[in-house]
Amino acid sequence: MPSNRKLIWALPARNDIIRLREFIEPHNPEAARKAAENLKKAALLLLENPHIGKPVERREDRELIVPIGRRGYVIRYRVIGDEIIILRVWHGLEEK
Repeated sequence: MPSNRKLIWALPARNDIIRLREFIEPHNPEAARKAAENLKKAALLLLENPHIGKPVERREDRELIVPIGRRGYVIRYRVIGDEIIILRVWHGLEEK
């Protein structure tokens, strides 16, 4: 069943993907490419299952944990009507 939902990457989230990829790339270019690709694929899952992420306390946001490597990554997003807005993306060890 096709979804009518729209996935929107906020500018800070797009910049996060670039930053994360640039951090990994000097050490392992293939891992950097795969991490960015896997984060984008995980975000696409939200089109069919927008509430799979856990709610963030005292906010309207949700967080989807994406298992990549030992610690994984976090995609913070918000569902507004038929739009899923990716707000931020970070590595599980980063302070947020």
